[in-house]
Amino acid sequence: MKTIQTIAVIGATGMLGRHVTHVLKREGFAVTAVVRDMQMAQRKLHPEISLHKADLQSVGSLQTAFRDVDFVYLSLSTGPGEKKSGFKTEIDGVKNVIEAAKRTKVKRIGFLSSLVKDYDNDWWVFDIKRRAVQLLLEADIPVTIFYPSNFYENITELQMSGRRIFLAGTQHTKSWWVGTQDYGKQVAAAFLQTHEENREYPVQGPEPYNFEEAADIFNQHYKYKKLKKLKAPLWILKLFSVLSSKVDFQYRIVHAINNYDEEFKAQKTWQELGKPRQTLKNFAEQF
Repeated sequence: MKTIQTIAVIGATGMLGRHVTHVLKREGFAVTAVVRDMQMAQRKLHPEISLHKADLQSVGSLQTAFRDVDFVYLSLSTGPGEKKSGFKTEIDGVKNVIEAAKRTKVKRIGFLSSLVKDYDNDWWVFDIKRRAVQLLLEADIPVTIFYPSNFYENITELQMSGRRIFLAGTQHTKSWWVGTQDYGKQVAAAFLQTHEENREYPVQGPEPYNFEEAADIFNQHYKYKKLKKLKAPLWILKLFSVLSSKVDFQYRIVHAINNYDEEFKAQKTWQELGKPRQTLKNFAEQF
C-alpha cells in the first residue's frame, strides 16, 4: 500500500506559494499550510488544505507544525517592508525552520530562491538571498533549492491592473518564462526522489521572451479584453527611490531583471523533474 507523503508549506498564501500548494495537493501529498493569519489562509486556499498556525520567528511553533511531517517547502522572500537591521525572513526565519526541522526529523527542505540573486553584489537583499542558500546547503539536513526565471503569473498578478499592463524600463535580455503549474509539478517530483544529497535546480520554461514580448503575447491570446501597455522609463523609479525604501526595493529588483543575462540552464532540471509543458500562449488563453 502506497504511503501518502506529508508536506508543510510556509508561504502558502503568497502569489507563488498559493499555486504550488494546490499543485502539491493534486499530486497526492497531504499538505499543511503553516500560516500566521488563519482567516486570510481560509480565503486564499482550497478547503482541503490543512492549516496550522505558527510564526516564523518562533522555533517552538514551527516545531509543533512540523510534527509528523515528511517534508517542508519554503516559498519565502525578503519583502520591501523588511529592514536590514530587523528580523530577516530569509536568514533568521530560515535558521528557525532548519532548527525546527532537525528537531522533528524532517526528511528534506525545499526552498524557492532566484536566478537573479547573483546579479547585484552591493545590495543587502541579494546578499541575504545568497546567505540563505548557503545556510541551507550547510545544514545537517537534505535540501533542494529552486532557482526560477520569471513566472507567467507575474503578468497577471503584478503587472496587470484593469485594462493595463505596466512595464518599467527595457529588458535588454530575455527570460525563460515558466508557469507555476509546471513548477509545482517539479517541486512535487523533487520531494519524491529517494536520494539524500542536496540538489539545486534552475527553473526555466520552454520559451525566452523579454517583458515587452511577453506582454504582447499575453495580450494577443487573452480572450476577455484587450489590454493597453503602459511603459515608464526606469529612471523615474530611480529618481523616487531616494525618498522611499519600498520604491528603492522595486527599482533594484526591476533593474536586476532587466539587465540579468539569463542563460538556459534547466536541461538537468527537465531530465530529473520533468519538462514544462505550458506556453505563455496557453497560459493567456486559459487565464
